[in-house]
Amino acid sequence: MDLLTKEFAGAPLERPLRHQISVIGAAICMMFSPGCGGSPASSPGTEDQNPTSAADSSIHQPLADSAVTAATRGDSSAATAEHGRSELWVDDKGQKWFGDVPMDVFFAEPYAIVSDVTPIKVNAAASGSGEIKNDVAADVSNNADAQSATRESSWSDLISASELDDEVKTIRNFLNENLQSVSNYNSSMLMIPPKAATLGALAGVAMELPDSVSWKDDAKYIRDIAKKMNSDTLRSGPKDQKRLFGLYETLSDILNRSRPADLEEPPASDGFSEVSEMRLLMRRMEEAEKRLKTEAGIESAFASRGDLVNHEATLMATLAKIVTLPGYGYEDDPKFKNYAGDVLQAALAVKLAATDHNFADYELALTKISTTCSSCHSDYKNN
Repeated sequence: MDLLTKEFAGAPLERPLRHQISVIGAAICMMFSPGCGGSPASSPGTEDQNPTSAADSSIHQPLADSAVTAATRGDSSAATAEHGRSELWVDDKGQKWFGDVPMDVFFAEPYAIVSDVTPIKVNAAASGSGEIKNDVAADVSNNADAQSATRESSWSDLISASELDDEVKTIRNFLNENLQSVSNYNSSMLMIPPKAATLGALAGVAMELPDSVSWKDDAKYIRDIAKKMNSDTLRSGPKDQKRLFGLYETLSDILNRSRPADLEEPPASDGFSEVSEMRLLMRRMEEAEKRLKTEAGIESAFASRGDLVNHEATLMATLAKIVTLPGYGYEDDPKFKNYAGDVLQAALAVKLAATDHNFADYELALTKISTTCSSCHSDYKNN
């Protein structure tokens, strides 16, 4: 009897070693005993009912190979010696055994292996923070409280006076450039109606916005000029070019704080829907979405064009609120208002992503805008 065998035969095992042997014994029991270990029950007819077929599995194969080889080879006198089933011993080649089973077949974590709960390392999202962030698009679509709050937002929650004024200046410059000649007018004719409708809508917002723009006192006149620009279907040629250019000159005077004295008073009953047709406002929203995709669709462009992203998202959010107002026919349509509310909130998420320089969140919010608009157009295409 070698030294290790004598040690275990002559003295009680130390507690840590007794614990290890107990764990190993339990693992062996679980591996060789059917129905032991809490594994899910096999489906009848789909798994071999012969218990010995378990030796074909990846867990049992090393044990079967090692035990059979050691027992049948006959090249170790220690392997043929009789030992107790729970006896830990070493043969003359230094191989450790537990009963008649070689120790090297046991896994370091038998409970985890047998129970199939070995921990698997999962890489954190590649955001640099080591944290998996909530999906902004999911927040946009699932947070009902936020949607309700957004739909009830005041104008100042959606657009500032400076942001509104920037868009009015852009429209003014566009009209100045494209109404100076018949050829310029003809080439840009189809782009004018959405610009005029947006101008009229923003003038209406300026009338209600707490923050003031320099032309706020004359906002109703600007709105009326925008309405007159779209009073009839535009046709190519000098007639409509001349008519629109005259309206533009009056608009320019008002914005320069030189309102003509003989300017007629606009109808007091005019609201957003009387001035700006919904389909034209939606064309401006479509333009905003297209610019966000084409001019800030990659991360480098997104990083360098934050002002553009913020501006187009602001316009989209503001117009999404306008089309739900009374007069357009959908103020009592919860489905339409839900679509508009989703677009509005997704546009605000675009603005937040621009502020945080978070391109991943930007893409998610932009996708939400696209899918919502597609669904809305599909549902209301005949309206």
